[in-house]
This record gives sequence, structure tokens and C-alpha cells, in this order.
Amino acid sequence: MLERLTEQFLEDETLTAGLSEEDASELVGWLLGIAEDLEEQTSAGEGGFEHYLAQLKRLGAQVARLSRRYKIPVEELVDLIELAWEEPGEPGGSRPMQA
Repeated sequence: MLERLTEQFLEDETLTAGLSEEDASELVGWLLGIAEDLEEQTSAGEGGFEHYLAQLKRLGAQVARLSRRYKIPVEELVDLIELAWEEPGEPGGSRPMQA
């Protein structure tokens, strides 16, 4: 499953085109980490994982677009998203969705 997801992410040009090798690797690694967590949390029979995967690809495409357009490293955008996902009251600096 992980190999199939890796291929899907790498072949999706909206996720990698125009990014440096480092940024593309960072983005794909982060998306894979989240996808693995989602796969464990969703039940296979509901089709929920595929829905989340499509949404995750859209999120990744927007991160890549922002990185390309504004020359912001993917790592900084990922950090911003993870900051927004933190649970209230968690100590600062934790990275709940780190890949």
C-alpha cells in the first residue's frame, strides 16, 4: 500500500512540478505520513480512506502551489499547517502530524 501511495504522489505533477528535489521529497514524505495515519484510523469498508486521500492530495497541491508561487520552503508551510492542527493546550513546538 505504501509503495502504491508513494507512486501516486510522485506521479501527480501538481504535487512535485516546479519544486526542488528537497521540497518535493519533504511534501511527499509528509503526505505519506498523514496517509498512513489516516489508513489506520479509517475502516476499509466505508471508502473513507479514499475520500481522505483525495482531500490530502488537494491539500498537497495547494502547499506545492504556494511554495512555487511565493518561494516559501515546503517545510515552513508544513510547519504552519501543523501549528494550526495542534490541540489547544498542547505545549508549543509539538508536531502532531509529522511524517
